[in-house]
Amino acid sequence: MTHFEPVSLYLHIPFCTYRCSYCDFNTYTTLGDVQSEYADALSAEIAFVGQASGAKRPVRTIFFGGGTPSVMSLADLEKIMLSVNTHFDLHPSAEITLEANPETINQAYVNGLKSLEINRISFGAQSALSHDLAVLGREHNFQTVIDGVEMARTSGIHNLSIDLIYGVPGQTVQSIHQTLDAVLALDLPHLSLYCLTVEPGTPLHRDVNNGRIAHPDPDMAADQYDAVTERLAATDLEQYEISNWAKPGLESQHNLAYWYNAEYLGLGAGAHGHAGGVRYHIVRRPRTYIRRLTENGDQPTTYPLTPAVAENHPIDDSEEMADTIMMGLRLLKEGLSAKKFEARFGKSLQTVHGKTIQELIDLELLAWHNRSEENGPSLLLTEKGRFLSNQVFHRFI
Repeated sequence: MTHFEPVSLYLHIPFCTYRCSYCDFNTYTTLGDVQSEYADALSAEIAFVGQASGAKRPVRTIFFGGGTPSVMSLADLEKIMLSVNTHFDLHPSAEITLEANPETINQAYVNGLKSLEINRISFGAQSALSHDLAVLGREHNFQTVIDGVEMARTSGIHNLSIDLIYGVPGQTVQSIHQTLDAVLALDLPHLSLYCLTVEPGTPLHRDVNNGRIAHPDPDMAADQYDAVTERLAATDLEQYEISNWAKPGLESQHNLAYWYNAEYLGLGAGAHGHAGGVRYHIVRRPRTYIRRLTENGDQPTTYPLTPAVAENHPIDDSEEMADTIMMGLRLLKEGLSAKKFEARFGKSLQTVHGKTIQELIDLELLAWHNRSEENGPSLLLTEKGRFLSNQVFHRFI
């Protein structure tokens, strides 16, 4: 019997009830009428890739991302989960996460998620303050977040996360502390914090360019990130990755798969995947995606590709090593294990990047630490390196 390493599934749901001012993700606000067709197509794509693998591969994590997955009906989510269970070997303790906007859920819906074995919810809160939410174009207030957390806990879903954004124009160190006051009162097991990026073509980009909203202040953003890391260091939330904190043992297992540069199947319109020695992405437009999967039912495919794949390329050793280094260095507790790297690639870190590593150590951006006897010495970002992480990563490309 063929042995397969566990794989993760990222399932993209591209629908939203409205579009946030900063969003440049593959999302659509006017396609609610195709949601059921989309669920059928996604179920078909799961079947395609499952059958192409030649056996039921074990799955340890599933992540419904978006978009706003919580706008999907329970019936459509059930269809998708049935396809996963039919074509993959879903581990009994698999982490199954659904992203939710707090204003899109009610108690009956969350109870339904629990019955579908979805056991983790990631709430898109972004801020507790009305000013920040208005700049970001969000239509909820923080009370709906509080209510959503209570609904989840009432349903029996306790593995919860919250997303926050810093670097918002008009946001200050004091106001980020106000948001943290509100969030920490919820006693959640996981928190993600992302810096606002003004992406070209978004409403926020237009507002900044025409002077309606001030340009984000990178120095203020750095002060806010520093304030958050200092504040959270005094709590039971440990910073295990540049943008993520968790109570011990409650780290996002799905995101850890990314940071270990492990294989994952990206399915759904616009999703990206990394499996079977290739990187690929799926066509972006939902109607095109649906058409490809409904009109090519007999088309043979090679794992992990499906009729909905737009482009793919084989991953060579240099790309795989660079990705493994960049992702591994994001892990602030574990870092990049030299022993694991050599076991994976048959070459030592020193052989591949010894000069670059030493230069970054001399610049006090990287340091060696012996985190565990099992994994041996690991390379970690220093505190200074965390603020200059993109420059560090660039050196390994």
